[in-house]
Amino acid sequence: MRNKLLNLKNQALALIHQTPDKKELERLRIQYLGRKGTVNTILKGILKLEDQEKANIGRLGNDVKTAITQAISSKHQQLSKTTIKKEFFDPTQPPQLPQLGNLHPITKIINQVEDIFSRFGFTIASGPEIEWDEINFQKLLLGPDHPSRDTQETYYFDDKQLLRVHTSSVQIRYMQQHKPPIRIISPGRVYRRDTIDATHLPSFYQIEGLIVDDKTTLTDLLGMLEHTAKQLFGQQRKVRFYGHHFPYTEPSLEVEVQDKTNKWLEILGCGMVHPQVLENCHINSKKYQGWAFGMGADRLAMLKYNITDIRDLYGGNLRFLNYEHT
Repeated sequence: MRNKLLNLKNQALALIHQTPDKKELERLRIQYLGRKGTVNTILKGILKLEDQEKANIGRLGNDVKTAITQAISSKHQQLSKTTIKKEFFDPTQPPQLPQLGNLHPITKIINQVEDIFSRFGFTIASGPEIEWDEINFQKLLLGPDHPSRDTQETYYFDDKQLLRVHTSSVQIRYMQQHKPPIRIISPGRVYRRDTIDATHLPSFYQIEGLIVDDKTTLTDLLGMLEHTAKQLFGQQRKVRFYGHHFPYTEPSLEVEVQDKTNKWLEILGCGMVHPQVLENCHINSKKYQGWAFGMGADRLAMLKYNITDIRDLYGGNLRFLNYEHT
């Protein structure tokens, strides 16, 4: 046991002398002097010795602990005094500029549309993405047999709740809570069971607008949307309207913009709010009238920034996202 302690002391002192940092020094302290350390493990055998031998080994054990403790303390002071060499600094070297992000194309489109309509007194409205069937469909005159209510088109939680398929639900909520005059736009994420391809995704962004008062007309709607299209795509872009059908507007129209290749692309649907929709929201349709529109922010971004695949907008490709879309 005496030889074990002496050999252990010599080993410990050699390792302590060579240790390069304080972390390793602390590990050696625990290894040799800890409660379950090597020294205490050897000294447990002292119980089997004769009384005289116990005293001798006990004194030797204390001497070994003292020597290791002093060596650790001395090494700790030595490491604390070690100076770190300063790195060479060249004040003439150009700085490394931080990497800055860009606004997402969809965010840019939403901001632009909000800016355009805010100048005409429109405010921003929002609502929940998990919506009631009554608000999402029924109050908009989308009856039980309407194709959009099919489970192949809509994400249902149960027979009463679903993921909204349009932000028209925000318009319903707003009309139920506010009296005319009303001027709002409602950008937000919507969900539909579309097959993923270059132009379709099961989740995308939509921007809808609504005005309700006692004097607005269809001509106002056409003028407002033509102005919006030219503000987004340039004054030289051609815009055209043609008849369509939506259950919640009458008459209904769709709007197309001509792209740089002279191809006509549909960008939104619109129309005069159906009187029954107003009545469903407790608004007197004999006194008030209004118009509404809905446009896909993703499609607008693709058209404005010449993006050919909608999946690029959500792919997380840094090269695409860091590109300055103008």
